[in-house]
This record gives sequence, structure tokens and C-alpha cells, in this order.
Amino acid sequence: MLFDESDEKIIALYKSGREDAFKFLIDKYTSPLYNFVTRLTNQNNAPDIVQEIFIKVWKNINGFDSKKASFKTWIFTIAKNTTTDFLRKKKSILFSDLEKNTEEKETTFSESIPDENLLPDEALQKLQDSVLLNKILDKISINYKTILILHYEEDMTFDEIGKILNKPLNTVKSQHRRAILELRAIMENIEK
Repeated sequence: MLFDESDEKIIALYKSGREDAFKFLIDKYTSPLYNFVTRLTNQNNAPDIVQEIFIKVWKNINGFDSKKASFKTWIFTIAKNTTTDFLRKKKSILFSDLEKNTEEKETTFSESIPDENLLPDEALQKLQDSVLLNKILDKISINYKTILILHYEEDMTFDEIGKILNKPLNTVKSQHRRAILELRAIMENIEK
């Protein structure tokens, strides 16, 4: 059965004509990719982005080279790039929507931002909520967020993350440390 085979062996089986091998890769990586994309965007966008990731993997699987990176590193690189492209497109759409909104209703930019001030006891209670965690993660840069998610949710090493992000190991470690410090500062502000 394919469960016992390495990703590289499964890819070799697929390339030799065994179509069910690619389905196995999809089954194996759908959940981790969905979780990764959801953390970077939101649940509504994740299915479409994950589908786009698998289309790119399918189109480019013949170019996969196990000597350069593991399949997991390769597929998460595609996931990171696809998600980043989606966020760039969405950001430009959202900003133009905001401009339209302010022109039509004559509201200022600051009026369109919801009030997120919490009482101290509410803040402490909400820290336990995953929704708040996502909001906190949304306040840090996408690079920092990506490193944290890959390291803590996907259990990737800093070396693997460096390959995905195309950054040196020491840069990834440094950005990880800065991300942790930034998260601490955000949480301290919430607690105040």
C-alpha cells in the first residue's frame, strides 16, 4: 500500500503511470495545506487556494527534484507563493473597495476601522479564543506569520523553512525571534 512509501517513491509511481499515486499525495497533504492557508488567509478562501496549489503541483510535478528539497518543502513553497499571490491580489481589491466605500458614503478611513478596545478581563478571556489568536497573527507581517505557522503548526525545521522562503538559515532564525518579540509586544498591549 502507498501509506508506507516515501513521497519520492509515490511521485516515481505517479510518473510511471500510476494515477492513484497523485490522489494519495492529495489526500496526504490536503489537511496540512488547508490549515496553513487558513492561518494565512481565512477559512473562506482556503479551499480555492488549496485547489490552485494542487493544480500547480500537478502541472509541475515532473520538475520536482528530490535532490534539491523534500516533497513537503517543495509543496509548501508552492503553497506559500500561491497564498502570497492571492493576498496581493486581494489587498489591491480591498483597498480599491475601501476607496469606493469612502467616496460613496462620505466616511473617513478611520471611521471604517472597527473599535477593538477590550476591557482587561475580556482581553484575558479572548486570548484563549483561536479567533483572537488569528487576529493577533494578522497584526504581524506575512513573513513572520509564515515562519511561525510553518515552525509551530507544520513542525518544520528552520532549515526547511529557509528552503521554502528561499532565505538563509540565520535569517529565518532571526526573523523567528523578531516575530516572537512582536507577538509578545502585541499581547502586552492587549493585556493593558
